[in-house]
Amino acid sequence: MRYLLPALLCLFSPAVLCQDLLVNGGLEEENICTEYRINCAPEAWISSSSGFANYFKDANRAHAGLHCMAIEAGHVTKPFQRTFIRSALVCGLRKGGRYRLSFFIKSPHPVLDSIGVSFTSTDPLLETKPLHRWQPSLLLGGAGLVFATDSSWQRVELVYTASGEEAFIAIGNFSKRDITGDMYLPMESHFFVFFDDFSLLPDDPAERICNDWQQTREDIYGQDERHEFLQRSLKYRRSQAPAKVQRTPNLLLRADTLLLPDMWFATGKKDLQPAGFRLLDSFCIALRGKALDSLVIEGHADNTGSRQLNESLSQARAEVVAIRLSQCIYMARVPLTVRGSGSRRPVASNETEQGRQQNRRVEMMAYFRE
Repeated sequence: MRYLLPALLCLFSPAVLCQDLLVNGGLEEENICTEYRINCAPEAWISSSSGFANYFKDANRAHAGLHCMAIEAGHVTKPFQRTFIRSALVCGLRKGGRYRLSFFIKSPHPVLDSIGVSFTSTDPLLETKPLHRWQPSLLLGGAGLVFATDSSWQRVELVYTASGEEAFIAIGNFSKRDITGDMYLPMESHFFVFFDDFSLLPDDPAERICNDWQQTREDIYGQDERHEFLQRSLKYRRSQAPAKVQRTPNLLLRADTLLLPDMWFATGKKDLQPAGFRLLDSFCIALRGKALDSLVIEGHADNTGSRQLNESLSQARAEVVAIRLSQCIYMARVPLTVRGSGSRRPVASNETEQGRQQNRRVEMMAYFRE
């Protein structure tokens, strides 16, 4: 067997492999705050200012759905007055791993290049330094992004290399310079920047969500205080030594693959030859006792014949293999993905018979936990 790290695994493997590390990224789930028993803020996301002021329920303002959030990037008359929004990660990041953070952003003010992201091991809400003295993990202005000149929504994607100590994320204006001056908007003194639809996903398709993510998610959703109660709690916690929060890191899956070539099937049919059954039985025995996480079975064809025929045959062959493997007693509990890719993923040229024969195959990819 040889190792395989297939590209773009998140697009077609079991969803659990690529679970988002941020919860309520669309900001649609509403928090019922402890004090007022009303939905004045989003679940899992907390503003360093009042949730009333920075949480909006307006389909015309939001990127999608009804809700979006805002930060205050500056104030017309109050020097360095800024706010940030913060959330907790459901799993820790793997040291040296690359992660893609994406979100939508808009502002009527030319301040987007000053917006940044801070990943921390301690709760950002406990930080006493003003934002312009923080050292952000990422800055939009340093990512080579070109920002729209109007106030329309635009998608931002940033790549972050983890230290392995991340537990929280905070987003705000980290510019060393203040933003002041007349904004030419009547009755408005705040320089607002709006956000919606956050997502944080591992760049490595072999990463799987940590085992305790559901409990961590419940704990995150369980923090319901947002106003006076929150400030009292933060005041008390700031009087103590700041404690680092350790999250269980994502799991890294290892993948082995077994190739079942065309010769193990009847010509042009889905029927498996007797030698093919014996090979699958041996494969099943070899996997027994290992930390098998999931199994992907994918059928492939050459480019002869119609597209519909190729996809149908490749799917049928993959299903035959899946049925045989599912007869292993312990395989019944293993998540199984079966698909036919037709001729879309050749491994050799279809210009020769030898190449076409290599393209007619079934691949079995077994993913193991560390």
